[in-house]
Amino acid sequence: MLGLSYGTTVPAKSLPVASDIPPPLHPTPLQLITIHARWIDRFPFPKMRNNMISMSSIVDDEEFLSDLFTIPSFNLTPGRATWDPRAWKIEKSFAEKWGYLFF
Repeated sequence: MLGLSYGTTVPAKSLPVASDIPPPLHPTPLQLITIHARWIDRFPFPKMRNNMISMSSIVDDEEFLSDLFTIPSFNLTPGRATWDPRAWKIEKSFAEKWGYLFF
C-alpha cells in the first residue's frame, strides 16, 4: 500500500521514501540512521517511532504488540486516511500504559 514495504522480522534502518508518500509516514532522521524493528515505520506518529527506537532498551516490543491487539488500543475515524495521525484515537487503557511513547 502506498508503495511502502511492509513488516519484516529483521531489524534494519528505514529507507528514504518517495515524495508522494504522506509526510506522517516519512522516516525521521533517527529512523534513517538507527537499526530498529521495522514494523514501527507503519505508524503515522513520528514522535512515537523515535521514542520506540530511543527507548528500545526499556520498551518490550512483544508486550507492546500484544497489547496493541489484545486490549482496546486505537479507534480509527471513519472516512479519514489511515496514515493521518488525526484519524487515530488512542483508547484510555492503552494510553495509560503506552501513552508516554506518543508525547
